[in-house]
Amino acid sequence: MPLPIYPSSKEKPVEKSIQYVIAVAAGKGGVGKSTVTVNLARVLAKMGHRVGVLDADVYGPSVRKMLPEDTLPRQEGELLIPGISKGIKVISMAYFRKENEAAAVRAPIANGIINQFLKVQWGELNYLLIDFPPGTGDVQLTLCQQAKIDGALLVTTPQEVALLDVRKALHLFEQVQVPLLGIVENMSYFLHGAEKNYVFGKGGGKRFAAETGLPLLGEIPLDPLLSLAGDKGIGVELSPSAEAFQQLANAVVQQLDGKVPSLTIKKVWQPNPQHLSLEWSDGISHQYRLSELQKKCPCANCIDENTGERKILKTPIQEDVSAFSVTNVGRYAIRIQYSSGCSTGLYSYQFLRNFNSHAAL
Repeated sequence: MPLPIYPSSKEKPVEKSIQYVIAVAAGKGGVGKSTVTVNLARVLAKMGHRVGVLDADVYGPSVRKMLPEDTLPRQEGELLIPGISKGIKVISMAYFRKENEAAAVRAPIANGIINQFLKVQWGELNYLLIDFPPGTGDVQLTLCQQAKIDGALLVTTPQEVALLDVRKALHLFEQVQVPLLGIVENMSYFLHGAEKNYVFGKGGGKRFAAETGLPLLGEIPLDPLLSLAGDKGIGVELSPSAEAFQQLANAVVQQLDGKVPSLTIKKVWQPNPQHLSLEWSDGISHQYRLSELQKKCPCANCIDENTGERKILKTPIQEDVSAFSVTNVGRYAIRIQYSSGCSTGLYSYQFLRNFNSHAAL
């Protein structure tokens, strides 16, 4: 079903004039993906970058409310030109249906809409932020496969129930080989004077970062002024969250500028069942004893999620533990499935490069 102002013929792929395409995702609703997307876009624009926002939530678009348009989207011939909000280019399903009207469309039609959004004529952009819809289904797969995403931000809140779904989003990006930039913990704390109150628990983002080997790029406070700014469609100023979003924007820029690690793994092999060998892109090789790697496993089964401390194992790791499989995870880590049953831990390239039990070959 073509959008009302955009025919489905003669469509073009995502423009090469976009420097970076960033997914903002969580695998679930209610954690503030749209808030993170919009405020990150505002800060990037203030830093002098050319920014666009694609609201990919077909069923519950909210970006138009937070980024009220100065100029509506328009059609020029067969091309769709995005709307503009304070210099930020934006497209959303909210422009193509009546206010408060339900989006009663099936997945194939939703996919068609997303495909058309990806062919919007964005022009020259430094950053296109895609506000991902909740879940890990057809629409999300379409975005991953068609949008040529340069990196994904995973948004969570501190609770473990939120992290359950964020892990699913992480696995989706891994499967489609989208690089992961890092983690953003939203509603991290409430600031009362100088005191931080952890309303929804403490340290979920840090534990998830330790588990995955990804950097924790930002901790956004639970800020009433941020909520009010979103409702009014304005930027947040002079509040704890304003500083937090500036720090997040700086971290995202740095991550993207160096998104391909200077060192990557060129070759993986097992010289014997108990050892793993890696050859790095700079020609250096290292050998690791698998039992020693498992003792340092960062997965949720091996790390106490409340304290971040390593659990005391009831059954000590056997020295002859071997690996059933070793798989690459994006461009930053490997996953090892051990004969002992442990299979959820990710070992970042940085961790492996610095691991003190290896021997150079």
